[in-house]
Amino acid sequence: ADEIYASARVGVWNVDQGDQSQWEVRGFASRFGARGETDLGNGLTGFGRYEWAVDFNNGGNMGNRHRLVGLKGGFGSVTLGQTYHTFYNFVVGPGDIPWWHSGYAMVNYRGRTDKAITYAGGTGAVNFGVSLYMAPDGEEEEIDQMEAGLSFGIGDITIAGALQTTADDTAQGSAGNDEDILGFAVSGINFGPVGLVFGAQMQDDDQSLLAHVDINSFYYHLEMLSVDATDQDRMSHTFGYTMGLGRKTTMYFELNSIDNDTGNSDDDRTAVMAVLKYDII
Repeated sequence: ADEIYASARVGVWNVDQGDQSQWEVRGFASRFGARGETDLGNGLTGFGRYEWAVDFNNGGNMGNRHRLVGLKGGFGSVTLGQTYHTFYNFVVGPGDIPWWHSGYAMVNYRGRTDKAITYAGGTGAVNFGVSLYMAPDGEEEEIDQMEAGLSFGIGDITIAGALQTTADDTAQGSAGNDEDILGFAVSGINFGPVGLVFGAQMQDDDQSLLAHVDINSFYYHLEMLSVDATDQDRMSHTFGYTMGLGRKTTMYFELNSIDNDTGNSDDDRTAVMAVLKYDII
């Protein structure tokens, strides 16, 4: 099946930082794209997706969010291009739940990445994945970076771990070095209307912790990052509410507070936002 889709997301927000407090009407990740898949026979399916960001905030240009092709079948799936890959899928994505304020206090917020080939597979309650990044950089090494992830389910609960490594001197994470980054996530914890997600990441002497709580349409999202090099303990709190207004129409509200722990209150930030989302097609 092939699909063309579009989602307009426009709202108002206020950012209070230092002696500046500004209101702005702007886009919040509006996008349009096309995706589809085709049965190739012999148990194989070909698929592809192209998605563009279309906010045009501050006179900006269109940007690519996803551009990928792949094959899937009984062996699992192989995906090439720009999209969410292994480290995100296993340990970032399960806790990347707020509409906007996520990834502000993680060792490495690994979102959509490019120049990658990913294999994903699994059997029963166990799933695994491997991503390899390959881009021309003037070096002889053919593989610039690798990600590997593993998860297993226990009832509704999923426990996952992933490793991100580099083959060269590419800086990554809050430490800005090429040490490996290890991440964990536990999701699917439910007690009636309450849902819980926990996550952790570590690189050398840096660590981050994440906790997310859903209660019906309300949520609270906490991220804590300890950076050894600068002796900082950054903390991000997000309170949110999602309200369905009807077919294809949603409104969401978020309040976010970031304490950068620099000893200077001008570095801290508070943001409040209200966004209307309409899925056009």
